[in-house]
Amino acid sequence: MIVKNAGKYNRKITIVKDKKDLLDTDASGFPVRDYETVLTTWSEVKTTKGFTLIANGTDFEKAFTRFTIRYPKTEITRDMLVLFNGKKYTIEYLNNVDEANVELEIQAKEVTH
Repeated sequence: MIVKNAGKYNRKITIVKDKKDLLDTDASGFPVRDYETVLTTWSEVKTTKGFTLIANGTDFEKAFTRFTIRYPKTEITRDMLVLFNGKKYTIEYLNNVDEANVELEIQAKEVTH
């Protein structure tokens, strides 16, 4: 049995997906995106530090935030979004840590538009 420190999961995140019916429109007639909650859970959140990006010669546009959660019973896919701290993140990569079905690592990029 693998024991994990539950205290490391100290940030609440919500994973959502687009509702398929985009029938709602705003005052200008444009479709309004509506989301359906897939999962609300506690997560460990780590961001890529600026020094790491500079040392690796990486563009700041490629900075990822890593969310690590307990492995969910609900399937999480790359077409979903992570909502955290008032921001939206696109899911770029999913990793079942050590293929153990204990933790799921979600690498995500902040939506800036």
